[in-house]
Amino acid sequence: MAILIKKPETERKARELASLRGQSITAVIDGALDVAPAEAQPKRRRPTVDEIEAATERLWQEAGIKGPLPPVTKAEWDEINEIPGFHEDGD
Repeated sequence: MAILIKKPETERKARELASLRGQSITAVIDGALDVAPAEAQPKRRRPTVDEIEAATERLWQEAGIKGPLPPVTKAEWDEINEIPGFHEDGD
């Protein structure tokens, strides 16, 4: 299958890269096309702490929660997460 490269500079670059890598022009173009879609994807930036806190506040508002929940004691946690019929002491 043929491909027509109309720009001589583009062909020169492809041939040069193929020569440097010791690959065929097809392999060089194939490798570039494997990488190109990932590079074309917009970079996702990580949200800042302020943005995360603002999102948390909005969530609390929408859920009707008035701020952070109070801490849970170990006894409360154990009661909430009790597995019927299971006892740590094996009884």
